[in-house]
Amino acid sequence: MGKGGPRPELRAVLREKQGGRCCYCLIKMRICFSNSKRPDAETLEHLDRRADGGGNGRDNIALACLDCNTGRGSIDWLTYCTIKRGEHYEAGR
Repeated sequence: MGKGGPRPELRAVLREKQGGRCCYCLIKMRICFSNSKRPDAETLEHLDRRADGGGNGRDNIALACLDCNTGRGSIDWLTYCTIKRGEHYEAGR
């Protein structure tokens, strides 16, 4: 998250709004040290990727589990959310 650190006040607000759940898969996340490799570790996620021009504003940040944050890749956040929740329609099924 740059030189500003882990932004604990933002994490607390998001944790309350999201009920401590990942914005994608809805699992209950754990608050861990920043070097944690646990798949359910809480991370800050840019909904619109910084690589695609997304900023660091509060309206572009959510909490995601480490597994979802690292697994999303270049998929847009809404598509990834529907895939993780099993809501994605696949033609032919």
